[in-house]
Amino acid sequence: AVTAPAVIRGSVQRTIVAPFSGYVLSEFAKAGETVRKDQLLAQLDDQDLNFERLRLVTTKAQKETEFDRALARGERAESQIIEAQIKQADAQLSLIDEQLRRTRLVAPFDGFIVSGDLSQSVGAAVERGQELFHIAPLDAYRVVLEVDESDIEDIKIGQTGQLRVSALPREPLTYRIEQITSVSRQGNGRNSFMVEASLAGSPARLRPGMEGVSKTHVDERLLFFVHTQKMIDWLRLTLWRWAG
Repeated sequence: AVTAPAVIRGSVQRTIVAPFSGYVLSEFAKAGETVRKDQLLAQLDDQDLNFERLRLVTTKAQKETEFDRALARGERAESQIIEAQIKQADAQLSLIDEQLRRTRLVAPFDGFIVSGDLSQSVGAAVERGQELFHIAPLDAYRVVLEVDESDIEDIKIGQTGQLRVSALPREPLTYRIEQITSVSRQGNGRNSFMVEASLAGSPARLRPGMEGVSKTHVDERLLFFVHTQKMIDWLRLTLWRWAG
């Protein structure tokens, strides 16, 4: 079997970003917690928006009074101008109401907060588009294997294996290789390739971010060849270094 570090990821992951530049008013959830659809995660400061809304409501009320007076006096042209101003105020109010709605950052679905903790950022500024939370759905996971470059040729799509995560060591997880990336990544003094796999099933306590060790089954007839080839490759590299 090919042994490799592995991590549980959500099958999909939604990023919650700041809809506009502003300040964090309060936070209600953070990484490591499960949330329900539409549950409030954080609230951005809406004071300025509420002040602007009040100003627009007051302006609209004044214009409506002016409109009634203009009609009573038979000032058709003036009433048309005021009517246009009322419509403009309505459009601005609709925009403000939408911005107020977006100050409430809510969960898009039942899920698990993979990352995001604003508990130390209450009162701090956030920029438009800034990533605040990453949420993965519950019961929809994938496995990402970090396969060493010396083993990647032995990994094929369709192979199966078992994974044990450190948080649930007594519950082996069966997976199937679905995708092998062609880009290597360096880390811990070695090169490795990211390999994605699907889970045949998952225990209720499984969560994104859990790490463990995977063992991918390799054709038994190839094991001797695999180990022999690795030894040959190591000798070639050693001789090349020695020969300078």
